[in-house]
Amino acid sequence: MSIDSLPAVITLLIALSVATERVVEIIKNLVPQLDKESLDPKVEGRRRAALHGLATVAGVAIALLSWPIFSDAIPHMKEADSQPKITTMLALGLLASGGSGFWNSILTIVLNLKELKTTEVSEKKKADLLSVVPQPGEGRLQA
Repeated sequence: MSIDSLPAVITLLIALSVATERVVEIIKNLVPQLDKESLDPKVEGRRRAALHGLATVAGVAIALLSWPIFSDAIPHMKEADSQPKITTMLALGLLASGGSGFWNSILTIVLNLKELKTTEVSEKKKADLLSVVPQPGEGRLQA
């Protein structure tokens, strides 16, 4: 995958993540045990684990359902038989279920890439400018 398709992948992952979050919230509202925090650490741990598992299953299911969108939007993901690979769907589902920690990481990576690109452009402009301006020892400018 090239860096040019990175914005499309991030946009689709955000959409998957939002859809996954909505599905988990709907199910939490339907199942009272999942919606209410417990004071007992063991019960709370099981509730949180169930929510993480639910988010993963929802993310994978939504990724499978949205495969046509992914394969059309990102040409590199299109396969000869246009069927999703299970590993790709699992990865997308896990990424979509990652929550705010995942998105903070993605934001950091994208900002670092932007800063790197800005530095690269600045260095290129500086190099281009230095190639035009006569340097000491290159002789005199002629009128």
